[in-house]
Amino acid sequence: MDRPNCADDLDLEADLAQVLGYLNFSAGKPDAKTLGALNRIYARALPGGPYAGLPAWLQIQQRLQDALGRLSATNPAFRASEQASAVIELVWLHLLPSYLDFHRDLLFHQEPESIFNGFMLGRAIEAVLQQGGPWEEVDRITAGAIRRLNDFVGYRPVAVLEGRRLEPYPNEMVRPIPLYIAGVGVTAGPYEGVVTECVAILKRADPDTLRRAYFDFSMLDELAIDPRAYDFDHPVNQRPNYHFGQWDPNLIDNSGNYRRFVVQQVTLDALLARLDDEPSAPREELLFEAAAVLSGTILMASGISGNGPGAFASTVTLGSLLPAIAEYRDAFYEQLLDQMSGSHLDRLLEEQK
Repeated sequence: MDRPNCADDLDLEADLAQVLGYLNFSAGKPDAKTLGALNRIYARALPGGPYAGLPAWLQIQQRLQDALGRLSATNPAFRASEQASAVIELVWLHLLPSYLDFHRDLLFHQEPESIFNGFMLGRAIEAVLQQGGPWEEVDRITAGAIRRLNDFVGYRPVAVLEGRRLEPYPNEMVRPIPLYIAGVGVTAGPYEGVVTECVAILKRADPDTLRRAYFDFSMLDELAIDPRAYDFDHPVNQRPNYHFGQWDPNLIDNSGNYRRFVVQQVTLDALLARLDDEPSAPREELLFEAAAVLSGTILMASGISGNGPGAFASTVTLGSLLPAIAEYRDAFYEQLLDQMSGSHLDRLLEEQK
């Protein structure tokens, strides 16, 4: 195969080498540089390319295998590349298909392309590496990696029987699809534009509004979507805030702060649909509006979740929280309107009438 000879290809080769180095030498500790490289490789694969016709997540497998062949022949650091080769096979030939099969009921409505973005592939790689060798033990590694990935169930009241708290079934647990990772950025793909703008809005939001919403952006390690189908009639979804999203109640740091926020996919999809339903308005304006609604939705949900399990006393009810949430929600949107001008502001004010 010809060696790359343009700047873009050289950048791609550098990213592939970064990921392959991680595959070959890491024990699975999360690494921002590798996640960033995977995201750029994923972004390059989305429009097509040498492997056009293959989904992006499968293109990445082929790119990594081709690059490993080149590096093992030219780079002394990759002369012994058995671990990288084994992990590529374990991830793409075993873990990812097994993950889809494990969740064939829970994720029946999802296409693999919508699950396996660059960040999700990174988490899958980490999960495999964390199992450790020997890499020939495919069943052990695959089963362990699936357990490692499945770390979220969200709000689910569990029965208490004879003093014993019953745990959710293993197949109820799932891995939220990462959209934003602190220190890395926003994943490429259909949600990139609205999530990038949402992150920017939250970063510059009024500190007092964020405090009232129990939201500290520096505590957000990951923003992700719940990939499960949303059943509007299910009792668990009748909580006033559930369709807004929530801080993951099971991902808590040593200081008692939640660190991952999970939004409902149906919310994002509805916001994206409006971008195409309003062809008369400038797309950048609609994108900002979608991001503003997503930001407000996150703040409303955060105001009910709290920033940790100790945020609210046991006597606090949802009914007592809602008036304060409505108040800071309105203040948040008013602050955004105050920052706007021109025809965009005129159109929004007209729509308010």
